[in-house]
Amino acid sequence: SMLEEADRLTKLVDSLLTLSRADAGTVPFSKEAVDLAALASEVSDCLQVLAEEKEQSLTVAAPAPVFTPADRATLRQALINLLDNAIKYTPAGGKIQITAGTTPGGEATLAVSDNGPGIAPEHREKIYERFYRVDSGRSREVGGAGLGLSIVKWAVESNGGRIELDSVADR
Repeated sequence: SMLEEADRLTKLVDSLLTLSRADAGTVPFSKEAVDLAALASEVSDCLQVLAEEKEQSLTVAAPAPVFTPADRATLRQALINLLDNAIKYTPAGGKIQITAGTTPGGEATLAVSDNGPGIAPEHREKIYERFYRVDSGRSREVGGAGLGLSIVKWAVESNGGRIELDSVADR
C-alpha cells in the first residue's frame, strides 16, 4: 500500500514538473522525423500488460510508416497518457486501437479510439484543464490527478499539432 502511494505521488510530481517546465519554456525540444506508426507500436508494447489485466484488446493499425517532424519524447509521453486513459476507462473486455495514418491533404495523424463510455458534451472543453476530473469520486479508484490530458494537449500543440475529441457520448 505504501509503495502504491509512493508511486502515485511520484507520478504526480513528475506531471507537475513537466507542466511547470512547459510553462517556463524550459523543456528541451529535439525535432526530428518521427515515425508515428513505429511510435504507436512501441507504446502499445509498453502498455499491453495493463490492457491484458483488464482483458482488453489493444491493437495498432498502421499499414505504413507515417513521418512527421516532432520531438519524439514529448509525443511518446502524450501517447502514453492517452493510451493509459483509454485503458483506465474502457470496460473489461473492451477494445482499444491506435491508428497512424495521413489525411487526404497529407497531414500525419495519430488516433487512440476505444469503446469506453465516452465523455459528455459538458466536459469536453474542460478535460484538458489541469486537475479537472469528469468524476472526482473515481480519482482514487483508478489513480491519476487530472494532469495527463493537460500534458497531452501541451505536447501535441508544442509540436505544431492539434488534438480533437470525438466522443460517442456526443452522438
